[in-house]
Amino acid sequence: MSRDNSEKLKRFNISGIPLIKSVSDCLNLKHIFSKHIPSYGNETVPVIDSLMLLIWNITLGRQPLYELSEWVKTIDPKCHGLDEQSVNSFNDDRFGRALDKLYLCDRATLMTEIVLKMIKSVNLDMSRIHNDSTTIKAYGKIAGVTKNGLKMAHGNNKDHRPDLVHLVFSLTISSDGAVPVHYKTYPGNRTDDTTHIETWDAVRGIAGTSDFTYVADCKVCTSKQLSYIVANGGRVITVMPETWKESKIFKEELLIKKIAKKMILKKQLPENNPEFQYFSVFSGKYTTLSDGYTIYWYYSSQKRKIDSIHRDKRVKKADTELFDLSFKLNKKKLITLEQISQEIDSLLNKYKVKAFFNITVCTNIEETKIQIGKGRPGPNTKYESISKTSYSLVWEIDKKRLTAEGNTDGIFPLLSTDKSFSAKEVLLAYKYQPRLEKRFNQFKSVHEAAPLLFKNIERVEAIMFLFFMALLIQGVIERKVRMSMKEKDIKSLPIYPEYRKAFYPTTSKIFYNFDQISSYKIIEGGKVIKEFKDSLSSTQKTILNLLGMDENQYWGMDAVDMQRELNQEK
Repeated sequence: MSRDNSEKLKRFNISGIPLIKSVSDCLNLKHIFSKHIPSYGNETVPVIDSLMLLIWNITLGRQPLYELSEWVKTIDPKCHGLDEQSVNSFNDDRFGRALDKLYLCDRATLMTEIVLKMIKSVNLDMSRIHNDSTTIKAYGKIAGVTKNGLKMAHGNNKDHRPDLVHLVFSLTISSDGAVPVHYKTYPGNRTDDTTHIETWDAVRGIAGTSDFTYVADCKVCTSKQLSYIVANGGRVITVMPETWKESKIFKEELLIKKIAKKMILKKQLPENNPEFQYFSVFSGKYTTLSDGYTIYWYYSSQKRKIDSIHRDKRVKKADTELFDLSFKLNKKKLITLEQISQEIDSLLNKYKVKAFFNITVCTNIEETKIQIGKGRPGPNTKYESISKTSYSLVWEIDKKRLTAEGNTDGIFPLLSTDKSFSAKEVLLAYKYQPRLEKRFNQFKSVHEAAPLLFKNIERVEAIMFLFFMALLIQGVIERKVRMSMKEKDIKSLPIYPEYRKAFYPTTSKIFYNFDQISSYKIIEGGKVIKEFKDSLSSTQKTILNLLGMDENQYWGMDAVDMQRELNQEK
């Protein structure tokens, strides 16, 4: 855009970069990175600056490497402090080499130092830790194995794409604001039930103690993992697997009699739903058969509705498929009784409804007589009997069993290795676990971690570290805003589109509110003759205040800049 041939207006992007930079400066990221990644005297731009820009970009919303050089040119120089020559030297190859150098350093030690600095800086509570994992899929082929054994492989794909290779991304957060404190990537064929000892040991090293509660899904429920954590002074809260004998015993008992329960929690359903969800705990003392860990059996009013609906859907689908199957009998691979029985079992197991159907395979024998030899039949003609066996299905739904199964709707067991925890404490701890799913959703949608587009497995491993850093920075910002809102008694912020209120603002929505905020320069004859910037809204100023920032910090202004602006206004 230009007003005439001599004056040009140049726009520089600021957006949410100062918010990210304030956290980076608070954690002293550049200094910590420089201790672990050596610089070379012949570098046009230090590799640390390239990595910082990558972290900023991923935190705001990832762009491909080949677009980053143009993105860097649009950033206000006050954000990064680089001169024009350095800015113009950025390209996708420079960013790729920065990832190569990050891969070669000791990232485990680097992560630990950064997380320890963060814990101290924001006074993060490490008394309860939550862990889970997700998979990151890749299209095409990413060959090779890193020095740490990372490789793309087929396994239990949590995106329901078993046809694609993937890697496993394990993330651990604190219950204090869901701030990430540890991550680890594993080959795609690594199962979750083999990762928890390693994760717990790493977190113990970060926390400096084993006196914290480790919350995870049912994959931690192996004798080896639970025994190890308990033997080393740790505590575990998890959901007990459905396959355990203890679960079968309790459900069978519930099918034949009612067990008293007591309400311990009442929560309003999300999204302004006026209804409430009730949680109750069943009376009685329940423990695991082998190690004597405490089991609490809970009842959820909302889960009861969901269980009933899902079971009815499964029964209906199985009934429909049995009807379709009945027309396929006595053909191709459904000729023998054994083949038919296997197909029926497979169908019922698929929908987990075997107990609700009474099925009979009817055998029909049709006998026919055929003349032996040729010619017209006569009084001396001999015949032989040939029998043909066919099968048909007759089934009915066991409505009595189906009704009885309703007694188990809405129940779920939680296991605690610490007997001092009450039923309510265990429930509240495990109910925080979905916050991890929010982080994974952010990981894949905002940061666009999946699908992986690299063709170099070493760079894949390196950029996973930067994704963790982006999650950590977003977690710190989100926690700070929410804590400040609580301290200042601010119930909500109008940061959603159409100024709708956010009662629990996420960092992505905070960044969205600063999107497209820019500064401008009028350039004449290669010199800047005037500078100006967008005005911040009251909501944006409130957010800065909640983060402990003022407008001058956001704009990156020092005393000289402030005086220049005052002179321009005069």
